[in-house]
Parts: sequence; C-alpha cells; structure tokens
Amino acid sequence: MIIGLNQLPVGFRFMPTDEELVTHYLMNKVLYRPVPAAEEIREIDAARFYSNHPKNLVTFSCGEREWFFFIHQGESSHASQTRSSIRVVGNGLGFWKPKYGSETPICDEDGHFFASKISLTYFSGRSASHAKRTHWKMVEYYLHEHDHVESNTEEKYQVRRREWVLSRMIRGTDYTGF
Repeated sequence: MIIGLNQLPVGFRFMPTDEELVTHYLMNKVLYRPVPAAEEIREIDAARFYSNHPKNLVTFSCGEREWFFFIHQGESSHASQTRSSIRVVGNGLGFWKPKYGSETPICDEDGHFFASKISLTYFSGRSASHAKRTHWKMVEYYLHEHDHVESNTEEKYQVRRREWVLSRMIRGTDYTGF
C-alpha cells in the first residue's frame, strides 16, 4: 500500500540521511528521474537563494527547524564559486561561511566516494571583521565529476550534475524568536 504525503500520521517528519539525500533526491534530480517527496524539497535559483536572508526563504510552522532546497546553479556567479568560498547574501546583508575543513565525503553502500557535503554558518554583517555569527546553519550536498553513471544518461548527467546542489538549512536551537 502506498501512502501519499497528505495521508501520513501526525508528527511525520522528513528526516533523510546524508546518503539518502544524495542517492534518492539529488541523483534523481540530476538524472531527470521522479524525485520522491518532491514537495518537501523546494527548487530555487542560486541568485534568488543567495540574495535573501535565510528567514525570508522559509515558512515557520509547527516548530520546524529544518528545510530543504534544490539550488539551481545555472550560469549565476555562485555556480563558478569554489565549494570552500564564502557565499555573500544580498547587498551585504550577510554571508554563508564554510567551516574550515568541513567538506566531508559521502560514500555509497559499497564504500565508493561519490558526493560531498559542506557545512556553512550564516553571519550577519557586511564584512568578516564586523560580522555576527547567527543560529542559521546549512549543509550543501553535491555530486562529483567522477561519479558512476548509467550509460544511457551519461551525457545529460555530465551537464546537469554541476547545475544542482541540494541544501539542508537548519535554524539552530539557540533561536529564541522569529
């Protein structure tokens, strides 16, 4: 019996593991396959995502502290940034700063390294010297160039794997209000 998301029991939470996010969601997005629970992961363009304060990107309800986004990199300036670079938000509203050494490999069930995640923290302020660390955290998941692919979709995959990043945005527990 298949249950739709609108039929799930009270208290249901979308809580996929890192490997599940990459293999069942990001990989399916890149390979043009149906994405399960697609309504739980919002699509957004990188330029729009990085021009907004995190609180302007989410809907607060039921005490949620975690939201998911497919960020379309496309031809925006953020697509050309390295994974370890700071992502400036808006017109100096703040920035997402990667934690030093935070890039972590993600392996499949056979132990093959096929993706990475990088942890970032949101700082408010125009410059790093005057910035204030906030309670907002984010983990970005992305596929690697040497991933194993299906032969009939290899060409599409080569192009699209750099177009999409999957993001898990987290409102920290030290958050005291909206």
